[in-house]
Formats: sequence, C-alpha cells, structure tokens
Amino acid sequence: MLKLLVVDDEVDICDFVKNFFKERDFEVFMAYNGKAALRIVASEDPDIILLDMKMPVMDGITTLKELQNLGKSGKVIVVTAAEDMSKAEEAKRHGVAEYITKPLMLEQLERTVFTVAEQIKMEA
Repeated sequence: MLKLLVVDDEVDICDFVKNFFKERDFEVFMAYNGKAALRIVASEDPDIILLDMKMPVMDGITTLKELQNLGKSGKVIVVTAAEDMSKAEEAKRHGVAEYITKPLMLEQLERTVFTVAEQIKMEA
C-alpha cells in the first residue's frame, strides 16, 4: 500500500482527496501547512506528496526545499493555481515529479497520482 501525503491549507480539499484515495487503497496523511508536512515526512516517509504551493506558515517552494534537505525519496506532485504557473516552473527545477492546477479536476488528479505511483513501482 502506497503512502500519500496531502499538503494543503484548505481542509475541504484535504478531506476530499483523503477519502478519494483511501477508497483506492492508499494510506493517506494530511498536513495543513509545510511545517506539519515536514513532521509527517520525517515520521512516515510517504511515497507521494501532493503539495499545494500557496499556503500560510510555509509555502510550497520553501517546503519543497526543506523536503530535499531531509533526503527522503517521496515523489512530489505540485498543486498550483493556473495563474501561478511560474511557481510550478520553479518547483520543477527542484525536482518535482509532476504538477497539476487548481481547481482540481478529479480525472486529472487521479491520472497524475496513479502515473507517479506506477513510476514508483517500476523503480522498486
């Protein structure tokens, strides 16, 4: 069972994504900011991290840099608003696996997460 960490300050999005992927046999963790995400990554070492770029406390780019410092192997999928594509491009330079835009489209989210999950399985 793959571990998925959802990092987003919007509680409704976290709950929705958690329920959606739990039904698809993922073990799902949630964090509402980057600092909380780093604590979960340190203890749970998720396989996939769905990371929002725009959050209070610690934004997505800062969180991404801190994740790199931890040296964990989880694949990061960046979530960003369409008008913030420059953030997604910056995140790509920091080694993210994929990025998707908000508002989240369920089909795109599912396809992206499962594509990254397949990459993880093939690398194992």
